[in-house]
Amino acid sequence: MGEEAKPGEETPFSPLLNRSDVQVLLKAFIDGVLAELKPELNQAGEFVYPDAERIMGSSSKSVRDILESLADEEVLLRTVSTTVLACPQCGDTRFLVELSETQAASAEARSKAIESIVSSLLGRRMVCLAEKHIFHEGEGVSKKIYSYRLNEDKRSLIEKWVMDLNPLVEALRAKGWRVDYPARIIGRSGVEHVFTLAVSYREDSETVDAVIDIIVSSKPVDESALSIVLKAMDVKADKKLLLVVPSLSERARTLFDYYKTYDVYILECQTISEINDALFDILTSLAKIKLKEA
Repeated sequence: MGEEAKPGEETPFSPLLNRSDVQVLLKAFIDGVLAELKPELNQAGEFVYPDAERIMGSSSKSVRDILESLADEEVLLRTVSTTVLACPQCGDTRFLVELSETQAASAEARSKAIESIVSSLLGRRMVCLAEKHIFHEGEGVSKKIYSYRLNEDKRSLIEKWVMDLNPLVEALRAKGWRVDYPARIIGRSGVEHVFTLAVSYREDSETVDAVIDIIVSSKPVDESALSIVLKAMDVKADKKLLLVVPSLSERARTLFDYYKTYDVYILECQTISEINDALFDILTSLAKIKLKEA
């Protein structure tokens, strides 16, 4: 990783960069594991990015939305891979083509004749699979399908904000622990929550002993960090950890003190380079306590 971002240094990036699935995707670009993400047509007729889905552990729709957001922020550059016909109402690119009968019944002859004239002017009749919208071929709109690659002009800046948690993950797994990175957990409500890490102190355990979120900012992290409290209330995990760089704001600290009943531990690091050691130490300590009690 290159030179780290310093506290107080401004970044043009949105909080999207703090998402663990975005972090692992950008790390793959930085390390050269990914050079370019190209779209592929799946069996359902959708354009998807399987390499990104595998790395991020995210759904096809989530990946497409994130890639577009990163391109809007010029973290990634997009180039047109292909252009396809899309529904003019919902933009779906999957549709059926209706073929008119060669011999229409006499009662339907007039409407068939009218439809034939319309078709000759506007093309075949289409039915989109997403919303069942009906339109003629000539009414369809063109939709660009993109490939994505890292914006090299932003590489040095991105390197300051991308964490390398692989050494930590490998060290924890060497203890015989199960570590999910990034982690996706279905809460009691049925909602899926994304955490940076989820740890179980036994590899074969079905329970989660600790979930961890990490937020990196150019200034003290505000009360938006309280989102982990809402997730912690919904997820079955013994301990919940929030690590922030460089620190919490005073307002956020006050609010966390108020919600301390939800077992959210706060760790503060001045730089990204401190994250791995800090998490290794606290998780090791928590594991000793938990396993001793078991």
